[in-house]
Amino acid sequence: MCGKIVTPLCWMLLLLPLHLCFGGEITFEYGISPETVSISQWMGRDVISIPGGAVPFEEGMPALPGESFVFVLPQGCSISKVSIEIHSEEALTDSPLDIIPVEYRTLSTPSAPYTSRIIETGDDIFPVSPVGETYTGSMTGYRVGAFVLIPFRYRPISGALSVITSATVTLEYLPDADAPLMNLSPEQIGIAASGLSGMVDNPEMIDAWAPAEKRTDDDWSAWMVIADAGMETVLQPLVDHRSSTAGSAEFVSLDWIYSNYSGWDTQERIRNFLKDAFLNHGLVYALIVGDYGETTRISSLRVGETVLNNVSDLYYSDIDGSWDLDGDHLYGERSDGLDLLSDIYIGRFSSDVQSYVGIMVEKTIEYETSAPDGDWRTTAVLMGAGLWPPEYWGSFVCDSIDLRLPDSWTVHLLYEDLDWHPTNQIHLIASGASYATPQGHGWSGGVAWYDHAPTDVISNSNYTGLTNANKLCVFHSMACMSGELTDIGCIAERLMLAPWGGAIAVMFNSSYGWGTPPSTGPSEWLEIYFAEQMFVYGQYEVGVAQAFARDMTKFVPGGVPLLDWVIQENNLLGDPALLFASGQTGIEGSGPSDPPQIHLLPPTPNPVSGSCTISWIGSVSGTVEVAVYDMSGRRVASPYQGNMSEGPESMYFDCTEDGGTPLPSGCYTIVLTSETCYEAERLLIIR
Repeated sequence: MCGKIVTPLCWMLLLLPLHLCFGGEITFEYGISPETVSISQWMGRDVISIPGGAVPFEEGMPALPGESFVFVLPQGCSISKVSIEIHSEEALTDSPLDIIPVEYRTLSTPSAPYTSRIIETGDDIFPVSPVGETYTGSMTGYRVGAFVLIPFRYRPISGALSVITSATVTLEYLPDADAPLMNLSPEQIGIAASGLSGMVDNPEMIDAWAPAEKRTDDDWSAWMVIADAGMETVLQPLVDHRSSTAGSAEFVSLDWIYSNYSGWDTQERIRNFLKDAFLNHGLVYALIVGDYGETTRISSLRVGETVLNNVSDLYYSDIDGSWDLDGDHLYGERSDGLDLLSDIYIGRFSSDVQSYVGIMVEKTIEYETSAPDGDWRTTAVLMGAGLWPPEYWGSFVCDSIDLRLPDSWTVHLLYEDLDWHPTNQIHLIASGASYATPQGHGWSGGVAWYDHAPTDVISNSNYTGLTNANKLCVFHSMACMSGELTDIGCIAERLMLAPWGGAIAVMFNSSYGWGTPPSTGPSEWLEIYFAEQMFVYGQYEVGVAQAFARDMTKFVPGGVPLLDWVIQENNLLGDPALLFASGQTGIEGSGPSDPPQIHLLPPTPNPVSGSCTISWIGSVSGTVEVAVYDMSGRRVASPYQGNMSEGPESMYFDCTEDGGTPLPSGCYTIVLTSETCYEAERLLIIR
């Protein structure tokens, strides 16, 4: 676990104009307790893991996990250097270890014993430095820097492994002439700030280092739908609905964009319009209407000899730069200067047929205005098929998602093993479930169990059984190709277009899903982070939750090209401003612009070495629960559950687990759950 004392050294510069910030540094104390390190076996080799850790190395390197650290930076700055001063380390075992090497595998490849050997570099300590690759990008005008710390020191030949138990880490940042400086609307800044509060390790600096605020006096809208002019009539009911939930909404025709914006092709004209609307007119959400063709951008990201070569709507969400820095008109390459962080929130209705678009419009409006109350709103179906059997299963990622679901939810865990798999998944979703995650092998026509008939989890042959028209489901999956929009009628589209039920939003891959068994891989991190955004941090607008999940995935220990692949390929089919069922507090007009009925305050003191006070303010009566989670998503304490009255309330928290054991030094998340909302705050414990 991390043990951090964040100390910004640029306080004296905050009153100066942003471009005069001459840089500064952030320092914190770091260490890993040997008791938190797990050593296990995988196909005859040693596997090292830590809570919340991810492997940051490329193939052939020892699969040692690291921890990500993410900081909001002053405007106009980038990370210049991260250094570490090691104070102490401790050997983990007297026996030599044969640590498994990193191997990336698509979900379409069968399991096989690891045959590759670690790239030999003698018996020098690996890694050379505990500090991995650094990264700086822009997220809706905020400057965000990230890096990875690998707390292990390994000698590949002798097999000796030690862990850093105490160190001081220093992040230095300097002005960057290429860093964009933006003036944005209060709504744009506010939504981004809400996401950063659950991502960065210095949330106290979010307000101080925010982009400059401006208010537009034009009549442009925060929510826009972009479509062919012939679609305006069928889309107008949704525009009217969004006017009441998003504050302002409008239809923009492709013909108008073509007439007013230049670009190499149709897609670049659309993006240039979105960039103008974002930078100058307060755009927050954009819904793009169109099947594969003139509104879809194909990514040319290359990993080895493989090219993504499929639809990437992140092209419209991450609008920094041109996505074609090298000027070859192949978009999304690693040479194109991408930061891959979200600036606006994008969704798609993937059809050029009016009747199909009309189905999605009707489903979206009815989902937010007339869907019935009931247990279906808090029911999830988690499906875990064999990914790389016999050792690695989709149940692993489902278990991580389950940790992030509220304890009050009904969760159906449908897991395959070597002898059997469930067959009731369609019935359970049709009966009413708001959230479903089919984790398995996939193709454009569906997601499959690994073995045993019937093999289809959800596919073009059985989705017609989802007769859940008034209890529509949000789907998220790491399966290969199940969102391949270049194919005619992939399963993601069919779930959206079904008039009798199916989905209200689908986030599936347009190409291969990638994993790093036995470690959590990039496709799995995206799944986990989406659940974390929705159910831990309460980001109930589906498009916002998906965008923040991709941003968090980008901050997983860096330097691995396949992270960029996974971030680009997982598209949202649905309205990005869609309000998830369990986060709805009413019908039209009661969406995300309404203030929460309960507000969790930052704990005091924070950081804390002994005990602290947790406080909240409620505007209605009801019940409330306070829970504490560690950085791996495990609930470690439930210090309060009881009735809530209007006005301020507080409780004493002694920073112990439910059994009375003191919580170790590290970063924790306090989550307050009421009947209508979730609120979260960070807590840093220093022993």
